[in-house]
Amino acid sequence: MPVSAAVAAAPARFTGQVTDALRSPTHRLAASASTVRAAADLVFVDAKQAHTTVRTCVRRRDVSPSTRTCFMLTTGAAGVQSVTPLSFRPGRYAVRWSVSGEVVARWRFVVVSAG
Repeated sequence: MPVSAAVAAAPARFTGQVTDALRSPTHRLAASASTVRAAADLVFVDAKQAHTTVRTCVRRRDVSPSTRTCFMLTTGAAGVQSVTPLSFRPGRYAVRWSVSGEVVARWRFVVVSAG
């Protein structure tokens, strides 16, 4: 197998995604009619190394000026999901995960109003 094909087939070291209550990756969440918020999990994995320090930033994209919240986390064992449960009001969001100042994963999603 040529080296370029082996590199192309290699799985990504870092993955980041937003999941719903069933832990299914999603780009669209529905807010609860009672709380007017949607519950979501921000899931990050470092497939090759344990105890990776990660900066996670969530930005709301549909307001001006956009609002951003960032926090740090440290992964557990290599390949094990680090899960951050959060709730979001209706709107458009972008999540970025950075390691050593470099963005290693991105995810965009929207929260829609119930009904």
